[in-house]
Amino acid sequence: MTDAGALLSVDLSCSGLAVASASASAVLDPVVAPASVLAGADGSALPPGGDRIECSDRVDAVAVRHPDRCLADPVAVAHRDRVDVAGLSVPVAELLAAPVARALRWAGARDGDAVVLIVPSQWGAARTSRLAAAARGLGVTPRIVRAALVTAEALPSSSARWAVCVESCRSCTTVSLVERSRGGLELVDRGVVHRWDPCRDSVRDDEVSRVLESVAALRHGRRAAGSGSTEVLARGRNAEHVVDACDQARLLSYVVPELAPVEVALRLHDGA
Repeated sequence: MTDAGALLSVDLSCSGLAVASASASAVLDPVVAPASVLAGADGSALPPGGDRIECSDRVDAVAVRHPDRCLADPVAVAHRDRVDVAGLSVPVAELLAAPVARALRWAGARDGDAVVLIVPSQWGAARTSRLAAAARGLGVTPRIVRAALVTAEALPSSSARWAVCVESCRSCTTVSLVERSRGGLELVDRGVVHRWDPCRDSVRDDEVSRVLESVAALRHGRRAAGSGSTEVLARGRNAEHVVDACDQARLLSYVVPELAPVEVALRLHDGA
């Protein structure tokens, strides 16, 4: 492992927490994942200051018994400065650091180690900067990669020029168009499909059909992608349903295993 290499990679892109190191990989899968919990082991609220936010095996059971004291998806609030959890206003930096710290403990990371952080493809500079700052506060050197780029490389059988990467978190689904070329991978375009569309007067759950509409819009927005070889790579909450819908629409599609992107990220960045 060189100083410039990545000791581990951490995937935070689909409301979960997957980690890969040079020797092992795992999905850290608490009941509330990743669980950022504002509670003591007995469920009592911790006082302001100190380690108020914890993400660990120890508090997973507490998260189940006291859901009002936890935030199930801290990454989703990365655009805010502070969030109210269990009656306390908590800096978002603490929430973002908690699942990263859990991954670092699992891997036995040390100060100065490099970490590849896989973030949602819809994120811009502000949110990625906040997560990077939270990781630096834990003593590691972060490298940021958007989920679509490692998803496009996650399956050895993937060979189509265009990949439509679908990543579903708790609140929304990001659909990204990635082009494969000799120069590497390029994130060409992306769209966001919210779990519930407030603009539609319907009680029917039409999220998957709206995801397919987004897939079609991205492909048709690029003539080469609309007519050339394209595959849909789905991850996260509704991946199975998206692939079933793609099959009906005669689109080549695959469910991407949870560990595949984080292992790809480690391989691509190790020693770089």
